[in-house]
Amino acid sequence: MKLYLIRHAEAGQHLDDPEQDSERALTEEGHEQARRLSAALQRLGVQLSAVLASPLLRARQTAEGILTAWKGTAPELRVCEELAPGGKRRKLARFLREQGGESVALVGHEPDLGELAAWLIGGKGANIDLAKA
Repeated sequence: MKLYLIRHAEAGQHLDDPEQDSERALTEEGHEQARRLSAALQRLGVQLSAVLASPLLRARQTAEGILTAWKGTAPELRVCEELAPGGKRRKLARFLREQGGESVALVGHEPDLGELAAWLIGGKGANIDLAKA
């Protein structure tokens, strides 16, 4: 399975309250980043089986933006609780195995996605930082 790890696009100002923070929406620039990312993936010939997104609003909006700009039949969007900040990598890996598919995009958050990338390549000490979108 090919995995495309995508950090959510630019969102509004960070909020101290975790409950409110989960509802931070993308900025106009963030929506544009998602559209550009969609175009770039398609230009590279990426064929996605599915797009899995964190349940947080900014990640869902990023995934929706990618799929809205997708030409032709867009892959299915699924919300994945394990992509929320603090999600468990092993549970995410199990979820991915159950979902199947050849190429899957994961839309989530830092530092979790960077830590997932390090874990996937067997480099626990690796410091991988993903830029937005």
